[in-house]
Amino acid sequence: MISDAKTKFEGTALGAFRAGLRGEAYAPGEEGYDGARSAWNLAVHQEPALVVMAEDAADVLAAVRFARARGLGVGVMATGHGVGAACDGGVLINTSRMRGVSVDPGSRTARVEAGAKWSDVVPEIQKFGLAGLVGSTTDVGVVGYTMGGGFGWLGRRYGLNSGTMREAEVVTATGELIRASAHENADLFWGLKGGGGNFGIVTSLELDLYPLETVYGGNLFYGLERAREVLNLYREWAETLPDEMSTAVAFLNFPPIPELPEPLRGGSFVAVRGCYCGDSPEEGEDLLRPVREGLGEPVVDAFGVMPYAAMDSISMDPVDPIGACQSAEMLRDLTPEAVDALVEVAGAGSPLIMLEIRQLGGALSRVPGHLSPLGRGEARYSMNGVGAAFSPEMVRGVRAYLARLAEETRPHQTGETYVNFMEGDDASEERVRAAYPPEDWERLVALKDRYDGENLFRFNRNIAPSPARDGEAAPGAGRRG
Repeated sequence: MISDAKTKFEGTALGAFRAGLRGEAYAPGEEGYDGARSAWNLAVHQEPALVVMAEDAADVLAAVRFARARGLGVGVMATGHGVGAACDGGVLINTSRMRGVSVDPGSRTARVEAGAKWSDVVPEIQKFGLAGLVGSTTDVGVVGYTMGGGFGWLGRRYGLNSGTMREAEVVTATGELIRASAHENADLFWGLKGGGGNFGIVTSLELDLYPLETVYGGNLFYGLERAREVLNLYREWAETLPDEMSTAVAFLNFPPIPELPEPLRGGSFVAVRGCYCGDSPEEGEDLLRPVREGLGEPVVDAFGVMPYAAMDSISMDPVDPIGACQSAEMLRDLTPEAVDALVEVAGAGSPLIMLEIRQLGGALSRVPGHLSPLGRGEARYSMNGVGAAFSPEMVRGVRAYLARLAEETRPHQTGETYVNFMEGDDASEERVRAAYPPEDWERLVALKDRYDGENLFRFNRNIAPSPARDGEAAPGAGRRG
């Protein structure tokens, strides 16, 4: 596929294309190609026919037109934390240089470019005491995170980050740069808010912000042998909490690295974690008291009042690139039977770095008229497993374990999924479809037909266009190049 694509670039076409860019374009074998195609997740391997390092929206527009004219699919990557499908044989647009952020404290909004990370945004908005709905780590890109829904430790109070979108600038499959909002191209705007990049490339977003500077959050770590006790108490406690408190319980296997404190280094634990974002952060301590009193002294107590900007410490996600495989399911509830299944499969010997069961509900519940990438709203918890995978053998081992985890917990699942927790082989057509209510799925396919009927944007958590009237697949549907 790559050699076929390179043939189409021969002559003066590629040179003329490069000359018109502010950024650069790299073909296979050229210096700069490997770095430009590499994702944060080292287990993701992509072999695009061309990588475009875009400097601005004009570069993105030119790259889309170049790919379309040659019948090649288009992929987009800012950080590569969540690659839905490898861009093999297509044109990969790397937006990591587009890091612009501007804040309007009067309207409590921020405008961010396609490659901006939350770590670029948080310092700028905190100058005005404002907060965005950041996820587990500020190291991810804002735009990709938002277009898959995006939720983190503020979600039960404020909802999905896609719900904060005011407007977007979008490069369409036909090679136009347009604006989408509730008042302009409203149908497209609806689909962008959870549709995972299927309808265009967002070059900038405007997002609502909230007044918030301090939260109460952290982790209580207990020995893995207490997992059943911890999960059962957590289940009863979580049912009593207000929406201002987002919580999770997690099985954690820490590597023996010096960056970790001695009690945790190289050990296996079950942790109760959470974040209270009410008007008085200290009230979070009162809410946590039943856990402290019910379970006694933890191995490590890392809960406390913290700046909003320090919330990365709750999830403790790695910053440096790693190879990883992950898979997620939605749990109907955390019943005693579900607890037994989790303890059985996620106890000693698990190859996962983390298995987190995160509480949903509150403002994350489905809102009529808004696109939901969390299914029909029947799930009360998400379950996300992540395992280190630095070799083919490790990849096979982690995937086998994740498959076993899914099978053992199947009686407790809703059958739904969540868009942002899908990656690589996990982002199959069936899995992507399961992230949306049926009526939303039908509307998304109709939107794909209208804005990208040839499936130009297919290297993602793909929503394919409708089959052609003669029963054959629509042009480009399912193609890898």
